[in-house]
Amino acid sequence: MEKEKKVEYNNRKVFTLSILIAALYAVITVIFGSISFSAIIQVRISDSLIPLSYNRRIGKAAIYGTTLGTIVSNVISVYGFYDIMLGALANFFASYVAYVLSGRRSNLTKILATISSTIVVVFFIGIMLFHLVLQMPLETSLIGVSIGSFISIILLGTILLFALEKVYR
Repeated sequence: MEKEKKVEYNNRKVFTLSILIAALYAVITVIFGSISFSAIIQVRISDSLIPLSYNRRIGKAAIYGTTLGTIVSNVISVYGFYDIMLGALANFFASYVAYVLSGRRSNLTKILATISSTIVVVFFIGIMLFHLVLQMPLETSLIGVSIGSFISIILLGTILLFALEKVYR
């Protein structure tokens, strides 16, 4: 009976945190819409939330939250249905990669998690969405998404992750 209550509490906690992260992701994306949906250099500041999935205490909530937040925010995307689907898949797998790497607890692994997440986003958005679906030149799409993801996931996401780890281990 006690174990069931703990599981129920944990499920509610993950659900609540997921919704909060999704809302934060969507609001940040919309506020910075001009750079969040740019085809030249896409700096999605909200992607800085992806590395939070490395933190085991909120990891699952960060996976669900960034995925749901992408779906919600991409409803207004000029790239349409493909951006909703590919963006959600990109954030799901990018967050999941960071979560899987969280089994090893070191600063180097945290940085590796953000780099791995960036590679996933560049693949899904740079190659699949911009190049294959929207027919942009491969070099342009890779460079634009790589620069933006470096800023948002690696730089801002790493800072956010290290700050979170100090407060919420």
